[in-house]
Amino acid sequence: EEVTESDDEDNLSSVLHQRAKMPWRACGKYLSAAGILLLPLLILSQLLKHTVMVAIDYCLARWTSHAISGKTELDLKNCSHCEDFNHSQYSKVFSILCCLGIVLCLVTSIAVEWTGLKVTKKLHSALLNKIILAPMRFFETTPLGSILNRFSADCNTIDQHIPATLECLSRSTLLCVSALAVISYVTPMFLIALVPLAIMCYFIQKYFRVASRDLQQLDDSTQLPLLSHFSETVEGLTTIRAFRYEAKFRQKLLEYTDSNNIASLFLTAANRWLEEYIGACVVLIAAVTSITSCLYRKLSSGLVGLGLTYALMVSNYLNWMVRNLADMEIQLGAVKRINGLLKTEAENYEGLL
Repeated sequence: EEVTESDDEDNLSSVLHQRAKMPWRACGKYLSAAGILLLPLLILSQLLKHTVMVAIDYCLARWTSHAISGKTELDLKNCSHCEDFNHSQYSKVFSILCCLGIVLCLVTSIAVEWTGLKVTKKLHSALLNKIILAPMRFFETTPLGSILNRFSADCNTIDQHIPATLECLSRSTLLCVSALAVISYVTPMFLIALVPLAIMCYFIQKYFRVASRDLQQLDDSTQLPLLSHFSETVEGLTTIRAFRYEAKFRQKLLEYTDSNNIASLFLTAANRWLEEYIGACVVLIAAVTSITSCLYRKLSSGLVGLGLTYALMVSNYLNWMVRNLADMEIQLGAVKRINGLLKTEAENYEGLL
């Protein structure tokens, strides 16, 4: 019995370790299917877009600081004939950066959708060739529904869901990195607290991904009986009224609704906990360092506002980054399943495809 219990504990720990790991092999398979030219275009467009977005915010902060300082100098000199602050130079730079940002957003969206379409076509063609040339023992041992799901549900996930999740994940990750970079540039003392914050965030997201994925699956599994019961009630409404089973079906509907609401409540609470816990630490440290730098280093008000604005948004960026990472981990299971079928040995065939 002791050996059995120890074996069960080892199996449980190994399963939990596998669940906490990211399917990097499936991710590499997806990115390699995108091609040599399309993948650098996707990465470069994302980097350029977020660089321009940070440049827009920085330009606006400098513009605000210089305008406030210029007006303050005019009020102190009490000069009515002095020239006002010239906004034309800043307005031109700001307009050019905004137009460039719009173009890069369009290029990024096209690159992401193009990547998803190319990967789907490549994997679908390879899977179709493998299934056509598969031996008969493969069809005798593999259920037909499983094969159809690879061509329907999994291909649909790769075609529609993974590109959108990939774009959201890259956007939230780069926004989080750029926000931390701006805060560190405005207040260099923030770098002292950045290392323990990064370590804490790593361990929190490591355990949160597993919990978030399980809660999401629990939410989906409790939503299906609710929808099925509702559709059955609507279709058999005449029979229910004839046998006077309204109270029974109403009670059953409430039970299914409560089960689904409990799962949704825990999922929402977990997301809010992740957002508030890390975000409060980042905002507190950024606010203290910004106020200290403003008092002792005479930091401009525009840069202080820029740093605090990014600090307030870091919590939201971190939350979406971890949630998109959990969604990506679930959706990469479709690539993993298709990759498993691609390893099927084909029969010796010398004809034409």
